[in-house]
Amino acid sequence: MKTYIKTQLISVLVLLLVIFNACTEEYEKMNTRNSLVTEDLINVDLLFTRVQVQAIHFGSAYGTGTLGNYCGMNVRQDNRPFTIGDAPGVWNACYGDYARNLSDIINICKKRNEANGNNALDNKIAMSRILKVWAFAEVTDTYGDIPYSESCLPVEEAIFQPKYDTQKDIYEDFFKELKEAAAQLDAGNDSYGSADLIYGGDVDKWKKLANSLRLRLALRVRYVDPEMAKSNMSDLSEANLITSLEDDAFINSADDYNSNMNRLYDRMITNGYPGSAEVGKTLEDIMSATNDPRIAVYMDTAYAQWPGTPGYEDIPSFGYRGKPLLGFVPVEEKYPWGAETTSQWSAFWYAPIIERPLIRSSEVYFALAEAALFGLKSGDADALYKKGLDQALAWTQKLYANSKPQMPPYLGIFYSRVYPDWDETWEPDYWADKEMTQAEIATYKAGDVYTLSGSQEEKLEMIMNQKMIALYPMEEQGWFEWRRTGYPRVLVGDDGDALKGVSPRRMPWPQNEQSVNSANYEQALQRIGGVDGRLQKVWWDANPAAPHKHPGKVPWMDHPWI
Repeated sequence: MKTYIKTQLISVLVLLLVIFNACTEEYEKMNTRNSLVTEDLINVDLLFTRVQVQAIHFGSAYGTGTLGNYCGMNVRQDNRPFTIGDAPGVWNACYGDYARNLSDIINICKKRNEANGNNALDNKIAMSRILKVWAFAEVTDTYGDIPYSESCLPVEEAIFQPKYDTQKDIYEDFFKELKEAAAQLDAGNDSYGSADLIYGGDVDKWKKLANSLRLRLALRVRYVDPEMAKSNMSDLSEANLITSLEDDAFINSADDYNSNMNRLYDRMITNGYPGSAEVGKTLEDIMSATNDPRIAVYMDTAYAQWPGTPGYEDIPSFGYRGKPLLGFVPVEEKYPWGAETTSQWSAFWYAPIIERPLIRSSEVYFALAEAALFGLKSGDADALYKKGLDQALAWTQKLYANSKPQMPPYLGIFYSRVYPDWDETWEPDYWADKEMTQAEIATYKAGDVYTLSGSQEEKLEMIMNQKMIALYPMEEQGWFEWRRTGYPRVLVGDDGDALKGVSPRRMPWPQNEQSVNSANYEQALQRIGGVDGRLQKVWWDANPAAPHKHPGKVPWMDHPWI
């Protein structure tokens, strides 16, 4: 028995010794997670695709959210636009995803260039730099001063409590980055190819995107620093900017998985109805007043069936009818706009595959028109304005053409609330009613809207009114432009929430910054007057005339029609 025990003990000791030696020899291998992805394993092409999908498809507005309220694009029935509190969505998405991953791509590609002793990956670096400026611009234009130079650094250089750079310094770096990135692009080097969902790796188009973003941002600072604006657009011309639909920067949604489809379509199919997405009165008024042929593609006439109802026999039709900016208003003020008596966005915006834009040629031309109008660049403001309208009209025709083949399967669902007996026999009349004819376009161009007129400021208002329509559904850009210029004029109700009907000039920083980055947060707070509020202005928001007051007043009524 003792011999058996002794033998067993020896066997156990030998086994432990073997295991110990094995663990020692394979320690590093055994203590490395199989799931750990190191830099050498990262496919930067796939990471670049992921950033584009997350930032543009999932991250951009769809024209039914909150920010579009403030520039008159849209109004949400379930929204309280004049409340207070933080709005961390843009911040969290950029720092937690887009900017961090783009910074990783840039750093990895630089290291691989150094290791290979060449500049083969310069195009991938440059395109990531351009997209990173686009992402960070949305963050600083939303919040003001933000962590920038000390954020999204390589792991070995990470700063866990980064300083808040001033918006002026950030913009100066934006201009440097965009100029350098455009110069870095070289058709002779490798590119992303099909991994780039915007341009398929086309170097020349990325240069135009860099320049067009620079024009957008240069114009944004013109009220606070005209010389900065002028110097950063002096080398830009139609030849090196996005000036055609073929060069517009966007990605398409897809129809392979629900999550990759147009989010409006996915929600409609999931819920069995499209939900409420009301058109802003400002946008509808501008289009209706000028007999804009785009209006039928953009929106539907009001659904309510009041005509013929006792007491309302004199009302032939509701027609196109936008909704003013109403939040927590008295019921007498809200009542005239209820019961679906206002226009909704049309079914064209709900197509499964739809463009998700960064910047369009129409915006570029309207920007050039404004720059010429105020002497920041040479050029004929009226001619450039006309080109902007031409591009906006052509883009709407493209929306019609791209969406129409996708729409028949869901038209019955889209209109089920108001036309429960919808069937395919209705479609010929529907398409004819919605289509923009050449005769309508010609009539529109023969009208006063097609030519700038009046004082310099009146001409600017014409440009900005059309620019807001052309920006849709980029709500954030509409809000930025409204803050910058004060146009369009937005009709606002007698709101009872915290801001009392005054639209925000920025969004407060995320609340957790007060605890995780308190010292730097406090410094930035003092630079804006010690109040982290929605009515504090960011650096470039320096136009003393903005916003321009709407001349009308929301009526108080005891019936649903005005």
